[in-house]
Amino acid sequence: MKPEINHFNYLLFCFILLLCLTGGCKKDDSESQIEIIIGADYQGGVVFYIDEPNKHGLIAATIDQSISASWWNGTYIATGSSSLTDGAANTTIIVQTQGNSGSYAAKLCRDYKGGGYNDWYLPSKEQLNILYAQKAVVGGFSSQIYWSSTEYNNGPESSVWVQDFETGEQHLDSKSDAANVHTRAIRSF
Repeated sequence: MKPEINHFNYLLFCFILLLCLTGGCKKDDSESQIEIIIGADYQGGVVFYIDEPNKHGLIAATIDQSISASWWNGTYIATGSSSLTDGAANTTIIVQTQGNSGSYAAKLCRDYKGGGYNDWYLPSKEQLNILYAQKAVVGGFSSQIYWSSTEYNNGPESSVWVQDFETGEQHLDSKSDAANVHTRAIRSF
């Protein structure tokens, strides 16, 4: 005796199978469903820059990691890179040179785990300038100066670029200065 086939269930099964084979059944990836725009809360911070094809960008932490940490002890490390992609590499060089002891700007950024992410870094001069331009969107900034990861020179008083978050001016500051110099971590996506 043959079992009776329910034609409705058979057609439903065929439809679902056809739908999955043609790409209609996709795993729900909620992150891919999010429209990423400047000012969006995303991956542990706030988006403040998106590249031209709208696939990659920069995210800022929502709080400062320090209001008084020094950049380092004044020794030249060679982190003069300043483009939109150099902050992470600069931070790696600084932390590898300085080590894991102490509390300095690049290490504070590297140690930050905002949103569960562990790839935060001290922004380059150019990244910091873009962050300044979007400070109202990101929020929580002081009207003091902020460290970049970009060095300037190898003189007796080794300097690093900073940005005044009141005036927008970028200027040089001594790496050993810690008074009222803030640190804000960023990350790439």
